[in-house]
Amino acid sequence: MENLSNPEKSISDELERVLESLTLDQVRFVVARQEFSTDKEAAESIGMKPDTVYRWPDAVKDAVRIMALDGLVTARHIRRRSLAKAMLVKVKGLDSDDDNLRQRVATEIIEWEMGKAKQTTEVTGEDGGALRIEYVNDWRHSGDDPAT
Repeated sequence: MENLSNPEKSISDELERVLESLTLDQVRFVVARQEFSTDKEAAESIGMKPDTVYRWPDAVKDAVRIMALDGLVTARHIRRRSLAKAMLVKVKGLDSDDDNLRQRVATEIIEWEMGKAKQTTEVTGEDGGALRIEYVNDWRHSGDDPAT
């Protein structure tokens, strides 16, 4: 049953459901199709034969239609599908011959899991003294209030 009180949520849910049933190549086509006026142009732009695209199930056409209404769902779907591959690339950096790269990757992974180390910031005035705060050009006290 459609959620009539929130049609945007309903569209997002429908698109997510359709995208889950597609292959990665089909999702790539759905994204490309948003930029081209024909299936042929979109297929060729991602290195696919148009005949392949023409034989795909109606779910692909549905995804193209719905994505025109909600591209953000498709972007999130692609990000989620690519996360494991991206993590493999990141972790591979731990085996690099470059010490600096290994250190940066290690720090980044540690901070993702454990959070950044606590960093304190001290704000002081001139020569470490007390911080002096003064109001400058405060129209509320100058009589220049344009509302009066």
